[in-house]
Amino acid sequence: MPLEMEPKMSKLAFGCQRSSTSDDDSGCALEEYAWVPPGLRPEQIQLYFACLPEEKVPYVNSPGEKHRIKQLLYQLPPHDNEVRYCQSLSEEEKKELQVFSAQRKKEALGRGTIKLLSRAVMHAVCEQCGLKINGGEVAVFASRAGPGVCWHPSCFVCFTCNEL
Repeated sequence: MPLEMEPKMSKLAFGCQRSSTSDDDSGCALEEYAWVPPGLRPEQIQLYFACLPEEKVPYVNSPGEKHRIKQLLYQLPPHDNEVRYCQSLSEEEKKELQVFSAQRKKEALGRGTIKLLSRAVMHAVCEQCGLKINGGEVAVFASRAGPGVCWHPSCFVCFTCNEL
């Protein structure tokens, strides 16, 4: 194992711990997930998912994948975004829906970005639980919250319903 991989792998082994439920050891661990956070290397993806409750991890054909789809449909119902999913709208209502959709995307829609905290960072504080996130651990950042604000992956939840 390359020397620079050791800290990341030891974090995976000793930090947020969970072994994969997949019995396939093809060498490409990403194939077992229905969705992965964009922009991460495979070992960072493993670190991220190891921090989530097992039932929320979106393994292919798992309860976690079904939960994610259900959650997306609840948070972003197609009929709130696209005219084609609505029936019997007047031309005025179609225009209003387009304005609403554009305004929501601009003002309220966003997603967190997962980053590996630099080992040089002694610790950051999770916005949700108030506990430390140490250098070498993964954290979730949201640009709308500001540059230094971050969360543990399992703490990045909806403010209203507390859903992951």
